Amino acid sequence: LLNALEIQDKKIEDIKMVVNGAGAAAIACTKLYMKLGVQKRNIIMCDSRGPITEKRRLNGDHLNDFKKEFITDKDIDTLADALVGADVFVGLSVKDVLTPEMIRTMAPKPIVFALANPDPEISYEKAINAVPDIIFATGRSDLPNQVNNVLAFPGIFKGALSVRARDINPQMKMAAAKAIAGLIPEDELNEENILPKAFDPRVAPAVADAVAQAARESGVARV
Repeated sequence: LLNALEIQDKKIEDIKMVVNGAGAAAIACTKLYMKLGVQKRNIIMCDSRGPITEKRRLNGDHLNDFKKEFITDKDIDTLADALVGADVFVGLSVKDVLTPEMIRTMAPKPIVFALANPDPEISYEKAINAVPDIIFATGRSDLPNQVNNVLAFPGIFKGALSVRARDINPQMKMAAAKAIAGLIPEDELNEENILPKAFDPRVAPAVADAVAQAARESGVARV
């Protein structure tokens, strides 16, 4: 996200974000985005029944405590409604819920992370043909911009263990994200190169060093 925003010349505190999916991954990612600067008022989260809205809560729709944290008072009923004017779509849901028409209603220079696996929320071909200046990422290794957990967790655990951290806190997660983003030199950043490859040997050591330093600075390191 950090590198995609730099390419698209958007400020993280100004973007409007739609998150499709309201499970553990979606909520964890959204909370990290908020720590990095996304404003909560600019986030719309959707579950399988649509946007999580105040209207749904008042109508007696069951929303667990995790979903209630992301209730919006916007008068919208569908994912399509939510996407109008949005800068970023993050999909942690199911295949084929996003259409080219929806992407065309987003803000100029949209960012779409369609991370459902093995089939993303919209296909690569449909997405890049919908808007010429889109940045598109998936969880697939056969497409550009693969978002893969393996970029984060070996280095996070190595860094935490190296200082015997008593916790893995938000500061350490942010340090990991920034370390991953920082491995792409500015002159190599482009729409199809926003993050390192899954097996780039630089990733785990860079993440480990950043996480260990963040653990020390945030007071959870024991050595």
